[in-house]
Amino acid sequence: MRPLACLLGLALLAATGSARAEADDSAAIDKIVKLNKRAVDEYENLNFDEARKILNNALAACTQNGLDNQGVAARTHVHLGVVLFAGFKQKDQAVKEFRKALDIQADIKLDKTLANPEIQAVFDEAAGGQKGEPSAAATAPAAADAVTHEPVTRAEQGKPIPISVTIDSSVSAKKVVLSFSADGSEDFGEREMKEESPGNWSGEIPASATEGAKVRYYIEVSGADDQTLASKGTAVAPLVVALRPAAGAVAPMRQNAVEAPKKEEGTETGQPSWYFGLGLCSGVGWATGTGEINSQDHVSPPGFAAAKLGQVVPEVGYFVMPQLLVSFQFRYQLVQGATAFFATDGSCGASMVCSPASYAVAGFGRASWLFDFGSLHPFAGGTLGGGTIRHLATFPSEPHCGANHTSTCIDTVASGPIFVGGTGGMLYNLSPFFALMAETNVVAGFTKFTFNVDINVGVAVEY
Repeated sequence: MRPLACLLGLALLAATGSARAEADDSAAIDKIVKLNKRAVDEYENLNFDEARKILNNALAACTQNGLDNQGVAARTHVHLGVVLFAGFKQKDQAVKEFRKALDIQADIKLDKTLANPEIQAVFDEAAGGQKGEPSAAATAPAAADAVTHEPVTRAEQGKPIPISVTIDSSVSAKKVVLSFSADGSEDFGEREMKEESPGNWSGEIPASATEGAKVRYYIEVSGADDQTLASKGTAVAPLVVALRPAAGAVAPMRQNAVEAPKKEEGTETGQPSWYFGLGLCSGVGWATGTGEINSQDHVSPPGFAAAKLGQVVPEVGYFVMPQLLVSFQFRYQLVQGATAFFATDGSCGASMVCSPASYAVAGFGRASWLFDFGSLHPFAGGTLGGGTIRHLATFPSEPHCGANHTSTCIDTVASGPIFVGGTGGMLYNLSPFFALMAETNVVAGFTKFTFNVDINVGVAVEY
């Protein structure tokens, strides 16, 4: 009966999970439908800006809930196309929205209450374009290149985030709008940016939107007729800022706290910050020369030898820039597997037994550049250090080691004390300040040569 009970239990869990997922989808769809109704009401009241904003929020909700290819998303694209054409005279943008709707649901039609001959003609053009070659407007590249903006990827919780953009002189910008959405919210707030000098606009995400683990934002440039000329990010694919607790904060989220003095102009919000890592690793390296206690015999032939599992690598670092980490890594190696050496010439003292080395230490200064892909941060950098790295080598011509003095000798081969090389790997943020870490360190050692490769896995805290 136990296998049957297990199968019934698994089926019940699967059914419960399926029912819960369906309930979640139903709630999300209901919310998106309500957003569409609100947008249509605003459109009919000639509040075109508000209607467009609500529909962008509805599309963002579709993406967040995995509904991009559902009918509710197709209907939202149709409504946005109507608003863009009738409210802003943006025919090309409207055609794109209608085509997105038709890609999702080929038989979708205009709402009878919203259709008029002009809108129907644009919709028919979009439907006709689906069957033939896309129009030049549909295949034209986006005007994102007209907006120069260095995305903000990290900042402190509870503080405003300065945002600045440069608009190309070829774009006649009348208005630049910064839209932002706090963690846990599906709606975007808006703030108009100010032109500080010709082509240079600035604004800020308010502190009220930066209390969570992240904040999303995008930038839109509008012309004289409110037509969108260029953008950086969208409501569906916004730029994301990871938020960490402010330095000295008692808790991740503080309310009504006294604001810290503002940083000097030009510094990065939320930077610098500290980095603490702890990893475990194993390695392999090129061994050549003689053993440390079996100094009469050479490694023959030279080759790669294990550094063995048991290396601990704590690291402390400082973010000089949001993507540049300067750090110091300490490498403690526990050496295992070497045999005691038996010598009759008195070189090992009265006991005639020399014990092998049991550990090695080295330290490395590192500079690493991090790349941002959401929660995933690949990195690469250089390293320079000093100390000792040991590998194990077998000396078959010396069968007088170990407790019985008849075992084949396994000795340590030391390298260093100077090391130079590189590092690469990735961090995966489970939260704004806690991450999993995996990396590979490759160094060459001098004056006792080695080429050593370590693979580290561990955890990291960013503060």
